[in-house]
Amino acid sequence: MILWLYGAAGAGKSAIAHTLSEICDGHGCLLATFFFWKTAAERSDVSRFVATIAYQVARAIPASRPLIEAAVEADPMVFFQSIDTQLAKLILEPLQLLRSTGFDLGNCPFVIIVDGLDECQGNVIQSGLVKSLAAAFVHSPLRIRVLIASRPEVYLQSTFNSSSIQPQLSRLALSGEYSPKEDIYRYLEDSFQKIRREHPLSSYIPSSWPSDDVLHELTGKSSGQFIFASTTVKYTGGDPYELPTRRLDVIRQLQPPRGEEDLPYAELNSLYNHVLSNVRDIKKVKDVLGVFLIVNVAGGFTHFPSTTSIDVFFFWQPGETAACLSKLASVIECGRDGRISLLHASLSDFLFDPARSHQLYLCRETVLSDCAALGLRHVRPEVLVTKGMWFAHSEMFILQVLNSNMVILRTPSLLHYSHQVY
Repeated sequence: MILWLYGAAGAGKSAIAHTLSEICDGHGCLLATFFFWKTAAERSDVSRFVATIAYQVARAIPASRPLIEAAVEADPMVFFQSIDTQLAKLILEPLQLLRSTGFDLGNCPFVIIVDGLDECQGNVIQSGLVKSLAAAFVHSPLRIRVLIASRPEVYLQSTFNSSSIQPQLSRLALSGEYSPKEDIYRYLEDSFQKIRREHPLSSYIPSSWPSDDVLHELTGKSSGQFIFASTTVKYTGGDPYELPTRRLDVIRQLQPPRGEEDLPYAELNSLYNHVLSNVRDIKKVKDVLGVFLIVNVAGGFTHFPSTTSIDVFFFWQPGETAACLSKLASVIECGRDGRISLLHASLSDFLFDPARSHQLYLCRETVLSDCAALGLRHVRPEVLVTKGMWFAHSEMFILQVLNSNMVILRTPSLLHYSHQVY
């Protein structure tokens, strides 16, 4: 049996996986864990996976150690064979042989916890590992349960939806359904209390700091994801030579950072850069995000809440917007009806700050000018006829964009399109 625990980036999957491993270890049913991590070579390489699991199995069940060692001695090249073969020779066969000798493995099922699967090198490798784990334990008489935690990447969704895995799969989504706001608020409250108590400059921190209003503000900015809250806490109390009160003001943008090395959002910057770096056509993604995050806000204009409306606006084929956003499933959600929603409110802050996003920066003036220029193409009579009444208010859209930023009247793209139209 496999349980897939999935959720947005920074939703708290790793914290849950670590906590569950501690609970299972306390009950004597933890067989092994593997926590993938993209920035550590030894923890992002699947070739180390089975060897690490086998080593932990030998420690969790000491009687299995001689059998696992014998398997390695019989075939020293086993670590260079397929994952399926390694799982069979180093884990399943030794445990089944141990069980056949009458060794009591107990009635409680053993648990293997795999966290951060999406941070393993290679999409095909990740999908292959899921299939290997499912195939290894489907017919095994051993009661072994596997927990896999990851982001809901499209290729992993496809893998978990396959007919060979469905019969033995359970899912648990970390979504807004579980109302994490209360947990995040409590985490912030407890963390700041610890800072007030333990920080070297604690004598300069008011006992009422931070206020309930500030805690609610930070909880709201977290968007139900723990990574913003944890980043805030680490930065605020992480420097023994800086006042936490001032550092929290930097987070809240009430005071500027102290130079280029003072990076309050380093962890979030790394997360967003990693997610966006996996996109194939970053220009297309920036076009979509520009329309969704900037044009929708300009003058209260809300004609682009869905992938369908954006497809039509850009003259794209149906489904192109959904396709280009598919790699961003861990930070942006596209519902079945095509509705787009941000899973991280702080993503827009990142994209609107050139010092943080660099080449990913969304310039408000550029986005509005390009969209106004493109909007002029929809004013042409033949477009209005073929596209129907959806564009009946195109003129209003252009006026709203123009009014929101008059500087775009001087942009080359607008002059180019106005010449084509008129």
